[in-house]
Amino acid sequence: MKEDTKDYIYTILKGSVGTIPVAGPVLSELFGRVFEDPANKRRENIILGISDRVEKLEEDGFDLKDLSTNEEFLSIVIQAYNIAMKTHQEEKRIALLNAISNTPKLTSIDENEKMMFLNYIDYFNEWHLRILLFLDSPYDFLSFKSGSRASALEIAYPDLKDKSDFYGQIVKDLYNRGLIQFESLFGKVFDATAPGTTEYGVTFIDYITH
Repeated sequence: MKEDTKDYIYTILKGSVGTIPVAGPVLSELFGRVFEDPANKRRENIILGISDRVEKLEEDGFDLKDLSTNEEFLSIVIQAYNIAMKTHQEEKRIALLNAISNTPKLTSIDENEKMMFLNYIDYFNEWHLRILLFLDSPYDFLSFKSGSRASALEIAYPDLKDKSDFYGQIVKDLYNRGLIQFESLFGKVFDATAPGTTEYGVTFIDYITH
């Protein structure tokens, strides 16, 4: 939904509450105070986050005038902003902000890949990112060396216990995008010393972290 549409709907809802006889004005005020316009609040937080990242780029020696005329950077910022407006998941927002920070730094990544990586974040949920990071460096999460990948994942993330259908689909998503080496965690011997990501997956992680 377009943001101006969200604002329009918010205005309609607030106005409709105000038409309720007698208690209408009170409810309208309550609506405005308690149910603060979520689009505006979310927008403000995202803009502040982007502003912070741009300031840090300047501290790292990047010229803001150059960034303001860099079409690739502007496109990434706009796309990241639009994606961030559609999610409340903090890990996805952080990944998007990291992508903004890394766009002028990681010149080895093609701009088309960067745009595609943002689309991945848009489609993914927070568990896609968590599982990908786990498979990239499982030794950071576990104290043992071997076992099934599925059981290892459930040990690392107890919330996933008995949710094999859920995380199994996520693994397929990651595999279909070429980010990990295997399509399923089941029936595989787990080796904590061997990352499960592909070279392409590592590139994606580099772009959305740090």
